[in-house]
Amino acid sequence: MNWSLSRLLSMLALAGVTLFGLAGCGLIEPEKAPPACPEIVVLKEAQEMTRFQGNGRDLTDVTFEASINNFVRGCILDEETNVLKNQLVVRFELNQGPASDGGAKFNYFVAVATHDRKILSRESFSLVAPFEGNRTSVAIVDNIYPSISLGRGQTGEDYIVFIGFELSRSELYYNKTKL
Repeated sequence: MNWSLSRLLSMLALAGVTLFGLAGCGLIEPEKAPPACPEIVVLKEAQEMTRFQGNGRDLTDVTFEASINNFVRGCILDEETNVLKNQLVVRFELNQGPASDGGAKFNYFVAVATHDRKILSRESFSLVAPFEGNRTSVAIVDNIYPSISLGRGQTGEDYIVFIGFELSRSELYYNKTKL
């Protein structure tokens, strides 16, 4: 029994060496590792939005509340141009308030930065979410494609992508008082 086990192990080792040799000759191409994608950060102060009607700040003045509650990302490296092409799918959840006019219109931003927080690019996106029929809540998704030109020796891990709602001063202050 010991002899068969040692013979089997020898055969497996020989098969491994043979496959390794074939890969070295180019007959079997090893899969490339996927590129490192940048870190995605939803800014805590800008993760939620409460939009009020007029200057009131009472619960009855709320037109809608929104939150960024999920995202999915992926990236592909264009080796010819050394550009990291990202796809980001952001999910928003909205709740209709008592002062609603039947829809919610808002802006959010996506900013690409270095780890020392130097902003390299920033884009703003507008979305409209209708509250149709008797629906008081809705979830919507948006696809965006930020690209990053990588410097020599850089990877996606050298960058951060920030996401958040574009808030007025009063909306930001409201969020900070809730934190």
